[in-house]
Amino acid sequence: MLDMKAKGFTLIELVIVILLLGILSFTLINILRGPMEAFVDVQQRAQLVDIAETALQRMTREIRLALPNSIRISGTAIEFLRTLDGGRYRKQGANRLKFNKQSDTFEFLGPLNNFGGIDVGAGTQPDCMNDTVDCMVVFNTGQSGADAYNGDNIAAITAKAASTLSFDLTPVTKFPFESPRQRFFVVDTPVSFVCSVPNIRRYSHYTIVGAQPVPPVGATSNNLLIDQLSSCSMEYDPGTATRGGLVTISLTVQNTNLGQSVTLLQQVHVDNQP
Repeated sequence: MLDMKAKGFTLIELVIVILLLGILSFTLINILRGPMEAFVDVQQRAQLVDIAETALQRMTREIRLALPNSIRISGTAIEFLRTLDGGRYRKQGANRLKFNKQSDTFEFLGPLNNFGGIDVGAGTQPDCMNDTVDCMVVFNTGQSGADAYNGDNIAAITAKAASTLSFDLTPVTKFPFESPRQRFFVVDTPVSFVCSVPNIRRYSHYTIVGAQPVPPVGATSNNLLIDQLSSCSMEYDPGTATRGGLVTISLTVQNTNLGQSVTLLQQVHVDNQP
């Protein structure tokens, strides 16, 4: 006769199988936990690095455009006059740059890279310093008598033509010093980067003043660069006659919810030859 006796697992066998599966799962989880946690940590740190690096690169690009000897630091704020263009002026002939006049028109040598972007208009020096028109600066050393922040050598650009620029220095009577290299610069705006934990903000298009404003007043552009800052430091070495200046910026950004933080340091070389 056919044996119809049922076959299957006993309860004890099922319990043993469940226990074995539980042990295997627990072991597998412990093996994979470390690499998975490390992967998540690396991702989180990479995000923080990207935040800090993006801000540092933005600051670096603009600091390299600083008018020679216009960088100044107050605590955790850096300010400079941003150059839009620059070139060499004619030193001799009828269309030379005359250093005994309050206003004049002169010829520049060679094309300007951003000639079309220069904003001009009827006005005097205060109109350039309050961001109404772009400014022209000659031989800025940052010292007394040759400091654009104090209005010593900065003029409003009143007109432009194919190869000439017109300027007005009023109330100053003349440019105080000639440039040994016949160089002039066109400045479009002051720029400040201000660290105020937990933020870094960029300010531009405000009035040029003698004392560094922190933060600038009346800036029409106020952009947030970072909102996860835990610390910030800035240093400036102006260099010498044979060595360029050096700006050093250190930023620490953090994710307070996860207890993660990273610190990045950036050094920016600047040309201070006026």
